[in-house]
Amino acid sequence: MKKRILSIALALLMCMTVTLPTFADSEAESPSDRAGITVTYGLTNVSGSSYRMWAKIINLSETAVYAKLTLYDASYNQITFTFTISSNPLINLNKNITLSSGTYHVRLMYIADGASHTYEKTYSI
Repeated sequence: MKKRILSIALALLMCMTVTLPTFADSEAESPSDRAGITVTYGLTNVSGSSYRMWAKIINLSETAVYAKLTLYDASYNQITFTFTISSNPLINLNKNITLSSGTYHVRLMYIADGASHTYEKTYSI
């Protein structure tokens, strides 16, 4: 009986050593990790009521990236956007706009290696 339990435990241990690293690797190498992409973005005051929404995407892989930078008002009504599709190592998105006082949301969305990523910041002017 002890040999049987020991054999089953050993078989389960062998199965775990084969399958667990596979599961761990697939999670560690999500599309965003493999893509080698870093992003910075924001809304910057140029002067007075002139603002620039901008995004900088560093694409260390050579994969094509679809990126969209959108500006929303406080109620999430879209004000403006800009987008690009590029496989360049440095991707810049810029758009100059005139804004009055209020709350605004800047959302950066990009797709790389089939995975979508979304980031958002809120600004009060």
